[in-house]
Amino acid sequence: MNTLEAVKRYDSAAIMRGRRENGVRPCAIQPRDLAIVVAVYRHKFLDAQQLLELWWPDGTPQVGRRRLARLFEAGLLDRFRPVAIRGSFPWTYQLGREGHRMLQGVGVIPWGKRFEVQEVYDYRYVLHELHLNAWVLAWRRLLGPRLLTWGGEEVIDPPRGLDKPPLHIGGDFTVDDLYDTYAKQIRPDDVLEVVDDRDTVRTIFIEYDRTRRVDKNFEKFRRYDTFLCWWRLYTDDYRDDEPPFVIFVCQDSEHRDLFAQAADYELTGNHFRPSGEPSPTLYIGRRKVLFVVESEMHEGRARAIGVPKYPPGHRLREDLFRPVRLPGHPEN
Repeated sequence: MNTLEAVKRYDSAAIMRGRRENGVRPCAIQPRDLAIVVAVYRHKFLDAQQLLELWWPDGTPQVGRRRLARLFEAGLLDRFRPVAIRGSFPWTYQLGREGHRMLQGVGVIPWGKRFEVQEVYDYRYVLHELHLNAWVLAWRRLLGPRLLTWGGEEVIDPPRGLDKPPLHIGGDFTVDDLYDTYAKQIRPDDVLEVVDDRDTVRTIFIEYDRTRRVDKNFEKFRRYDTFLCWWRLYTDDYRDDEPPFVIFVCQDSEHRDLFAQAADYELTGNHFRPSGEPSPTLYIGRRKVLFVVESEMHEGRARAIGVPKYPPGHRLREDLFRPVRLPGHPEN
């Protein structure tokens, strides 16, 4: 069974929660234990197979499962799993109360943030995160050490004072043709740092979509276009010359093509200089927003498509959606 089929088994399952028969039993914490609890906190839900791949890749699975069970008994992690008619599913882990307290002690979670119990009664609630994490792990196998960081969901707010036009970006450049000229929060599902085939570090935002509803993403396309073309230049983390990539992970090729066709009409922003017509390199959002099919990464094909270089109606427009090889593609 491949890694995508493994997570798809969960899709219609009921829930059973792990129980501590003897209450919480503290244990001595090892550096690896702390790293595991941090990862579960950042990625919300990781199942046992995913945790074994990350921390016991060459070890005996039973050793890893016993340690995860010990972290559960200590209250550092909570766990649940779907009910199986035959056999059993792997446990899915989430942050426990004692894990929350430990992460506050090491500064990962602010002291003022209270622990909120996430009771899961329907496994569909966690499928977004499990499928997203499985997709990143599939890419990680292709990238190897070129995956530098895997940060989880991030909330990126615009700096104050940037909520109104005009959209100057320095020199004689302005930002032109944006659908939305107001800086608004973006919230990528995941943020990665990857070394590409030119040994350049790239920041990559991941948006994983299970809805297939393009109408729910028009606003998201526009927000990313505004961020990439304009207000990222006023942030501390993303002001570099090379903007982040944004990858939308879609369920199948029909889903991918539908999203790419919709984004073609929404990604219109460019860096404009009065002295000349903008080149394709100045359509930042059009260069940096990409679309992939979920299953292809699990099959070892790290590839995507991008929208045409110029927006609809431009005199240099060619209706060709661009094939893109992502870092880790076997032919790179």
